[in-house]
Amino acid sequence: MNWTKFTAIVLVALLVYGCARLPARQVQLDLPVPVRSADLDWSFPGEPQHAAREPEGDPHQQKWDPDNIWVRVRAGFRLSGHLPYSWPKKLSWYEQRQYYMDRITEQSAPYLHFVLEEVERRGMPTEIALLPVVESGYQPFAYSRSGAAGIWQFIPSTARHYGLKHNAWYDGRRDIYASTHAALDFLQDLYKRLDNDWLLALAAYNSGGSTVQRAVRTALRNGGSGDFWSIRHLLPRETRHYVPKLLAISAMVRDPEYYDLRLKEIPDEPRLIHLQVDEQINLAVAARLARLSLDELRQLNPGYTRLLTPPDGPHDLLLPVEKGAHFKWQLSQLSPAERVGWIYHTVSPGESLIGIARRYGTTVAALRASNRLRGSTIHPGDRLRIVTAGEPTGRAVGREDGSPSHRGVTHTVTNGDTLWSLARRYGVTVAQLVRWNAIATGTPLVPGQKLVVRVYSNT
Repeated sequence: MNWTKFTAIVLVALLVYGCARLPARQVQLDLPVPVRSADLDWSFPGEPQHAAREPEGDPHQQKWDPDNIWVRVRAGFRLSGHLPYSWPKKLSWYEQRQYYMDRITEQSAPYLHFVLEEVERRGMPTEIALLPVVESGYQPFAYSRSGAAGIWQFIPSTARHYGLKHNAWYDGRRDIYASTHAALDFLQDLYKRLDNDWLLALAAYNSGGSTVQRAVRTALRNGGSGDFWSIRHLLPRETRHYVPKLLAISAMVRDPEYYDLRLKEIPDEPRLIHLQVDEQINLAVAARLARLSLDELRQLNPGYTRLLTPPDGPHDLLLPVEKGAHFKWQLSQLSPAERVGWIYHTVSPGESLIGIARRYGTTVAALRASNRLRGSTIHPGDRLRIVTAGEPTGRAVGREDGSPSHRGVTHTVTNGDTLWSLARRYGVTVAQLVRWNAIATGTPLVPGQKLVVRVYSNT
């Protein structure tokens, strides 16, 4: 391998590795400690303008390879030739780049086709479909110290401006469907605001349109061109390396063989179907109807912060495309009570909403929403509807006809408790405890932890 090719590989490796160390507005990925961005020497004048060679052949002729969506991603690249050469002063983690690309493939696979189709529909450069790699590693539950959330890492103020709701039930920043549309709207607005320059728009996505505009004006006054490379030194440290990171990742996707990489294939076919559910639904019920685990459903619908959609619909759901028809038919067979999963509690003297919420493993806010209460005042004899996290019953606690009903209790974990021992104690199964509490089967229990247990009673 000649020195030029070797150094190009090291540059891209260093840049991509920097993505693992996401700054304040990003979520950190589980990768080794990288070289600091400050260790990279960026000096552009007079240097060649392509870090990777042009791929052989016409990529458009291979665009619809059904076995590999990366061919289609490359076909729409318009920015990845803008990465200048710059030789770093230090070498690092050369052997780690394959691991990182494997992570990119694994984490983006469920969402990439949907994001790519929306990018293409708008006529945007397809490098933008890789932007969530830089932002969050395509992790839908990513959350930063500065309050940015989701695969596109929206901060609260920008999310509100682009119509992403955030309340006790739902966080639109984590909604794959809604946040993708909002992020691409935001990028298109920045593109128009910054003289139709995608690199400037990307920089502004990270640091704000006003920050980039001020840098452009300063560069122009000093005789610069006003493009990203001429203003880079005027931008915040994070933004200086933000655009190069995306271009470096794009270069590796564009021509993995040149960098001695293997890019695992992802079928170029729709993975997700977008459905609307008119009424409130328990996510455990929705998962059962779709023949998914609760974890699988929540991975596709991370915007719902509870195990229940908000009281007022309609509600959006993303499901695997092959599950959509079965889910819709199954849903049509359920009554409203069966969709939600609820029991009734008759208020006794001395009870409060706080005490009832603790008993059933729910919250005061959830009780208020389920019963349309404005305050916290309740009276003996009131019947409260309580939404549960498990299978629906639609039955009241303590039915007068003596038939069995579910009674919800909250168990506080003590030393020595396990899911198996608690299942035996309450006469339920481990699978039920896992489902009611939205935890994994092997989850270790922590003293003081609260678990919802639904037991049968004839009283």
